[in-house]
Amino acid sequence: MNIEEKRQELAKWILETDENVLNEIEAIYNVTISNLSDQHKKILDERLENHIKNPKIGKNWNELKADLSKKYAI
Repeated sequence: MNIEEKRQELAKWILETDENVLNEIEAIYNVTISNLSDQHKKILDERLENHIKNPKIGKNWNELKADLSKKYAI
């Protein structure tokens, strides 16, 4: 599934989800955002900007997980 398909699937799920689930998701998002310092927000914004400019740079989760498993023998 590519990123556009994931977005469409998530949008469909959101449209079909009941209000209680949406309220819970919103609460989690708000707590997460409110606990970030301005410095952390700046770092995340910079990383997002770098990703948008260079989406092919970096590793996907499976590659990163394999590298960490090998490095730390877990």
